[in-house]
Amino acid sequence: MQLASIDVQIVTDPVDYYWLTGTRMRVKDAENPQWVIVWEGEPIGVVRHLEASTHRCCSILENWVEYIDEGPINPYDPLLYAVKTLKELGLDKKTIGLNFRVNSIETLNRLKNLLPDAEFRDFRTERIRIVKSKLEQDCQFKAAKANQDALMDTINEMEVGWSEREVMETIFRNHEKYLGKDYEWSRGMCQVGPHVMHMHITRWPPEREAMKIKKGHIIYLEPGTFVKRYVGSMIRMVSFGEPPAHVRRSAEASIEALNIAIEATAPGKTSHEVAKSAMDYFNKMGLDCQGRVGYSNGIDWSHGWVLSVEPNNPLVLVPGHIFHYILINHLPNWGYIGFSEQVLVTEDGHEVLADRNRTCPRQLFIK
Repeated sequence: MQLASIDVQIVTDPVDYYWLTGTRMRVKDAENPQWVIVWEGEPIGVVRHLEASTHRCCSILENWVEYIDEGPINPYDPLLYAVKTLKELGLDKKTIGLNFRVNSIETLNRLKNLLPDAEFRDFRTERIRIVKSKLEQDCQFKAAKANQDALMDTINEMEVGWSEREVMETIFRNHEKYLGKDYEWSRGMCQVGPHVMHMHITRWPPEREAMKIKKGHIIYLEPGTFVKRYVGSMIRMVSFGEPPAHVRRSAEASIEALNIAIEATAPGKTSHEVAKSAMDYFNKMGLDCQGRVGYSNGIDWSHGWVLSVEPNNPLVLVPGHIFHYILINHLPNWGYIGFSEQVLVTEDGHEVLADRNRTCPRQLFIK
């Protein structure tokens, strides 16, 4: 903030809010906004009265402004309380930072009308947050280890006749087994046979129960588990029976493109350079690759909107970035074939999170 000449930062993004405060309130799921005012004094949380006790019990913040539900037009309005607080602190004529990507034009216009003497600038806490501290890295290493162990155990156990639902429930049980008291929750994807063609589709439990593994199916697995909301994630694929030559070629090309992206990762490299190295290989192999190679990975999984590893992106990699490299190509009539790893940018290069005591190799599994 000092380097950018920002006097006050109003933080409204739910992930930034969690990162700054440690709250156990699921801010992202709340029906109303929660804000933090950051300035040279102690930070101030602007929260709904109904949920204030939740924030107080588990946050590092000591100063709170609580707003009650009021309406009828705008029943949950922290903006007025934030403005009142800024005026009381004498900050209403200062340079105020906001994340212009997150906040609406309506919010910005209201703030300008209510604080006509203030200057508003685009300043994004998320750019700082995606550089992980050692403590944050440790959370992701722990989550990544449990995730790959659970995934490998499930791959060894799964058989013809298992349903998509059974596969994911087994992975989730294994997450809890490996993390014990550190286990929070799991989520992810299992796509069997024809379902591999439909990325990120919503299917209800009965539909997942109905889709059973058969001989000749390929299975796309992308589970994730969390430690202090920091994710461990990995993509692996399984074939029940020897796959056709073009499917194996597609899988092997994805693994090689993943290896290329990992080896290209180092501080000072740009997002574009890393992405181009992998996509050039896909293009050489004549494969239909997706538009990005990876994304910033941490609290609640993806921060691709903050930093994606993609062509023409000039953002520079720095030590502390953690990316989920997802090297996927589309194979007609089969679907999406791909593999992934989480990669930490270090002072002298990179480290693959799963390489610490690896149990799940980077390969297409044949059963």
